[in-house]
Amino acid sequence: MPKVLAVTSEKGGVGKSTLAVHLAGALAERGLNVALIDEDPRVGSSARWAVRGVKLGGVGLPFAVYEADDVKPKKLAALDVVVIDTEGRPKRKELRQLADRADLILVPSGTSALELEATLELMDFLQGDADAARKSRVVLTRVPPVGRAGEEAREDLREAGATVCNTLVRAYAAYVRAAELGTLARDVRDPRADTAWEDMLALSREVL
Repeated sequence: MPKVLAVTSEKGGVGKSTLAVHLAGALAERGLNVALIDEDPRVGSSARWAVRGVKLGGVGLPFAVYEADDVKPKKLAALDVVVIDTEGRPKRKELRQLADRADLILVPSGTSALELEATLELMDFLQGDADAARKSRVVLTRVPPVGRAGEEAREDLREAGATVCNTLVRAYAAYVRAAELGTLARDVRDPRADTAWEDMLALSREVL
């Protein structure tokens, strides 16, 4: 059975789909057989991202993207990794249930005080279920490339008892351009594209 990595958040605007798409891409670049499942039928950010790449005729995405209704066991059987882009702002009951089908739950968070407070509230809730608590990690996203905001947020979260990935996903325009073109940051023309991609590769090595 493939490893299952779920990316979820109660808060919008934290780069959930950007993280899911690029994490899948980084794992694929490392030679793993990867698919991404978009479980947000209302927004469908990841699915639209993939379709946009096909329509524009560019590089596209180097892995399959499925909507939840299209997933069949046979499609997943030969995979090494499945990345799930969960529904936006899911109910808390559903968040705990993720632990039943995911090997790792990644919770993206920005570095502002309000975002960190919301993330800690969610992580405290997940602590109520031993399996969910063991599998959950915060990923700091949209981190300012200059200054120590990311490092300070990471330490604050850890001091509060949260498990946090070492890798900081910094905010670069290459991610915005990648979404517009339906591809990955590594494949866009931007002076920081390689740096953005290195963040995602580092995160992929940390989680798998």
